[in-house]
Amino acid sequence: MAQDRRITMHTSVLATEQSVYPSVPGALEEYDIGRASYNKNVIKSSIGRLGGNSLLTDISASQWGDGWSSSGASFDLEWEDIDGVWNLMGAWENESGSISITTTAYQLLSNGSDLQFCYIKNLGSEGIKISLDGNLTYPLQISSGASTMFRGYSVNLKLNEVYVKTASGTSEIEYLIGS
Repeated sequence: MAQDRRITMHTSVLATEQSVYPSVPGALEEYDIGRASYNKNVIKSSIGRLGGNSLLTDISASQWGDGWSSSGASFDLEWEDIDGVWNLMGAWENESGSISITTTAYQLLSNGSDLQFCYIKNLGSEGIKISLDGNLTYPLQISSGASTMFRGYSVNLKLNEVYVKTASGTSEIEYLIGS
């Protein structure tokens, strides 16, 4: 077994501009292959990349259980109990990998270890809010289909301080959180 686990994080900033694509007429015998005009965001080649960063984040080799990933939260396995290579086992392929949240605050983990890495993706249609101070304030908001990731800092952010909830209604999230 590996001595630690590493998560690769990468961000980049690309300048885009909106281009208008004209309509295209066309028809086949059974199908209309024409297309109405539409707008599309394209990378602005005259500017190029504006920046970005790649880095590795180390997390503990022995997680406390399966709760560090939403893809494992619905079955009861400990990493140390798995005899085969985990990504070749069928258990992961059959899981939904998401949890349902509402306007009631949901604590991702109750473990008080230092947070090293967190990734949250909003799979639902409602916006979600994230608290990093133990359910007191919600400065981070993620719209439908968007995601965020961040690293922990020193001992000031604990796993049990990360809460999520929706602004209204119900939504689905997937997450990965490690110490």
